[in-house]
Amino acid sequence: MENRVNPHFFYFTKREKNGIVIVLLLNLFIYFMPDLLDYLFPTVDKIDYKKIEELKRLKLITSESADEEDSIAYIHHQESKKPSSYYQNFDPNTITEKEWADLGVKHKTIATIKKYINKGGRFYKPEDLKKIWGLSSQKCDELIPFVKINSSFQSVSTVTQMSKKEKSAYKKTIIEFNGADSILIESLPGIGPALAHRIIAYRNKLGGYYEVEQLKEVWGLQDSVYQKIKDKITVNAAAIQKINVNQVRFEQLKAHPYVGYKLANTIINFRNQHGTFKSLEDIQKIILINEEIYNKISHYLVVE
Repeated sequence: MENRVNPHFFYFTKREKNGIVIVLLLNLFIYFMPDLLDYLFPTVDKIDYKKIEELKRLKLITSESADEEDSIAYIHHQESKKPSSYYQNFDPNTITEKEWADLGVKHKTIATIKKYINKGGRFYKPEDLKKIWGLSSQKCDELIPFVKINSSFQSVSTVTQMSKKEKSAYKKTIIEFNGADSILIESLPGIGPALAHRIIAYRNKLGGYYEVEQLKEVWGLQDSVYQKIKDKITVNAAAIQKINVNQVRFEQLKAHPYVGYKLANTIINFRNQHGTFKSLEDIQKIILINEEIYNKISHYLVVE
């Protein structure tokens, strides 16, 4: 029997035709939607990979350094060549993370800078910016003319430029330890970078030193070294950062080297049961606080 095609097989009703048209239009809309969204809502940091490859070809950026963030920064810099008036004078020892970002420094590099400063590092001259890992030489050249360092930091930097005789005379100077940075501390006999950083880290945990003998508590500082430096240093107890015992939280109080978990918990519970302390001497009512402990922690507590 001969097979014949049904003449109505390819026939569509008006509703079916309209449906097919709508489906086709939807497919076209979905296909072009990403380009439409990019046109309507352009992304500032969209990566133009073709432009990156072109920059690599021209050797304006290297393949090793051309990660996405660096490439975007370079492209933006080339496209928008900011005038020198964009930058303002700044002190790299004191500006905030936001101010670093406003200068066009990457977040990863800002974190490196803050870590360097928190460990006692300082910038003593504008060219010290070049020591920061992750800060490109091009960025350093842009920023260096606007670096204005506080004179107190600049004076310290001269230690590294002195003759042996001048250094010997400089080391006879009495160093105030609550304000000294790692460079000053390293100028003392027997103190290297690692020990200087531990001295500063312990000072930060305490809130400052109230007497020179506290340096004996620094891990790794031998008594022979202490005997050499004790007459060359002093401490300004007025610079100690004190804790308001009526407002301090448990977590902050227990972190203090002279308090710890058990005593912090006892102080907070006593405050909760008896109300705020009227005077600092009131903490002596706590059974765990004897005269020796009070004499140590009283330098770091205040009642307000």
